[in-house]
Amino acid sequence: MEELNGTIIFWLISVGLVAGALTKVSIWKQGVELVPNLIAGVIGAVVVGSVAVMVNMPGSLVFGFLGSLAVLFILNVFYLQSDEDHA
Repeated sequence: MEELNGTIIFWLISVGLVAGALTKVSIWKQGVELVPNLIAGVIGAVVVGSVAVMVNMPGSLVFGFLGSLAVLFILNVFYLQSDEDHA
């Protein structure tokens, strides 16, 4: 069984950063900028991955990645752009 220690938190942060960067690369000029994507990816990965560890579910890094993708999806879908950005 996994325990929530510094190594798991480090890997969850790394997974969140990778997910945030991949999201920005995949949507390029639409959506939120790079730094908010990275922050949201880290927050989603750490929260969902920590919950998975506390519930004793195996594969907390996978759940962290899925959690970061969910947070990034919500962030980028509901991002409001000004009319000038669409022109």
